Amino acid sequence: MTCKASFSAFILIVVLGLFSACKKDNNDNREPIEPDTPVVTEQIPPIDEYMPERLLHLFDSLNVLHRGDNPPTITGDFMTESMNLLLVNKIPGSPYIAGPVPLQYPYYYEFKNQENDMLELSFNCPIGDPQDQFSYFLEKSDTESTYLRIKDSTAYFTNDPIAPSYFRSSKFTAEDFKHAYIIGNGDYFTLYYYEIRDTKGDFLPLNAILISGKMSTDTEGNPIIENFWCGYETMKYYKESVSLNLIIQHGLLPTPGDIIVIQCPNALVQGSYNHK
Repeated sequence: MTCKASFSAFILIVVLGLFSACKKDNNDNREPIEPDTPVVTEQIPPIDEYMPERLLHLFDSLNVLHRGDNPPTITGDFMTESMNLLLVNKIPGSPYIAGPVPLQYPYYYEFKNQENDMLELSFNCPIGDPQDQFSYFLEKSDTESTYLRIKDSTAYFTNDPIAPSYFRSSKFTAEDFKHAYIIGNGDYFTLYYYEIRDTKGDFLPLNAILISGKMSTDTEGNPIIENFWCGYETMKYYKESVSLNLIIQHGLLPTPGDIIVIQCPNALVQGSYNHK
C-alpha cells in the first residue's frame, strides 16, 4: 500500500470515529422519551359490593338492572305527571300495607355534574293532600319532599351488620356517600346511591336506591327518559322512638328490609320544579 493510500485510509477512520462520537453525544443529551401516562379516573364503588343484595336481585329479576362501563349522559331536568307503585317486596313478618296503586302527583328529578361515572341529583314531589300509603313513605312537608344524600352519621351504617361488604372493607371512605354512581351501556343506565331523608316525622330513614332508565328523544329532539324505574330498600331508621315503632306496626312505614318499586307509565320529559 502506498503512503498516500495509507494516509487516506487513516483520515477516513478518524472522520468515522468523530461522527460516531458526535452522534453518541447528541443521543446522551437528548431528553428521554417518557411513555404515555394513562389517564387515571376515580374508581366508583362496585355495585355488587355497595348495594344490598335483595334490591339488586329484584331489579335483576325485573330485567332493569343495566350494567356496563359506558353509561349515557343523563344531565338535565326531568318530570312526570304520575308514577305507579308497582310492587312492595316485604321481608317475612313485615306489616307494611302499601300495595300497587297509581301515584297521581308529579315527580321532578334534576341530574347534574356527571363526570367519571359520578353525578349529583335532587328530587321533588309536591303532594298536597296525600291519598295513599306511598305518600306517607315520602314523609312530605306540606308542599314538597326533598331527598338528601348521606352527609353525617356514616359510622353507624359501617358498623351495622346490615351494611353491604363494601362498607366493611378498607375501600370505603366517607366521601363515597356524597355521590350517586352511574353504570350502563349505550342508552341504558342504572344509578345507585344512599340517602338519609330530612323528613317531617324526623325518623331519618336510610334508603338504598336504584334508578334505571333509557335515554331517548321525543319527536322534536328533546331528551326524555323512557322505561324509568326506581327502587327503595329501607335499611334502618336513625331516630328510633316509640311513635316510630307504632307507625311501623300499623303498616304505615316500611320495616327495615322492605323494598318499594315505582315505575313511570310514560317517559320523563324535560321540566323543572319551581317552588312557590
